Amino acid sequence: MKQQNWTVAGLALGMALGIAAPISAQVVQTGYNDLTGTQQVTFGGVAGGPVPGTNYNGILVIDGVAFGERFAGQTVTANGVYDQLGGSPTGPLTLLAGAAGQNLSVFNSPAGPVLAGLGPLGFPTNDAIGEGAISILFPTLQSEFGLRLTGGNGGSAFVSFFGADGNVLGSTTLSDLPLLSSFGFARAGGVADIRGVSFWNADVTGLGLAGIRFNVATGVPEPGTWLMMLLGFGAIGSALRRRSRGVILPQAA
Repeated sequence: MKQQNWTVAGLALGMALGIAAPISAQVVQTGYNDLTGTQQVTFGGVAGGPVPGTNYNGILVIDGVAFGERFAGQTVTANGVYDQLGGSPTGPLTLLAGAAGQNLSVFNSPAGPVLAGLGPLGFPTNDAIGEGAISILFPTLQSEFGLRLTGGNGGSAFVSFFGADGNVLGSTTLSDLPLLSSFGFARAGGVADIRGVSFWNADVTGLGLAGIRFNVATGVPEPGTWLMMLLGFGAIGSALRRRSRGVILPQAA
């Protein structure tokens, strides 16, 4: 049933906006097509394949944007077949991968390449695909960004936004998600201080991330944050796996 839903999503003709609950005043929701940022990340440059796709146990870095399960300080618990994030990140914002087989997968769908979080049942179980949490660490501070989601079946996604020191800038619930959806988010007043985003879902067929859109980088990554992340991964030089534009950073033992 889930695989059939991913296929139907690829045949949809356009992206409908999901209905969102009121968002925190610090971050406002806007139209995806109203975003001014031109940087985009998709997942066609990394290995995928038919569902369940390719399993990734470490941090996945594409064009400078890093993807994992959660940030240091957050907790992940099983809510049935779904991941549920709790707690607040500690500073500086540091991205972590999930347990082996419960982190991320990339698969090819008719809608295009999709990044999916892996839920508690683990890869390659069908009911794990799309039920896991996904967290995103941007290379620079952002004033806006957008998400393109696929696979929705009337469920909800829960999104939180964080500054570089781990402080919570806002959160929202995206409800009644259709097969394909797109969302834009902007910092009130245009302040560029969004460094990370986490989301998890409660949708019967799970959700996949088809792509993100964000500001053109106006500076170099903050060296302290990247250094903390890299040190946590250990001997990276000998363990990097490179696939086209994607780089896999292995999780520390």
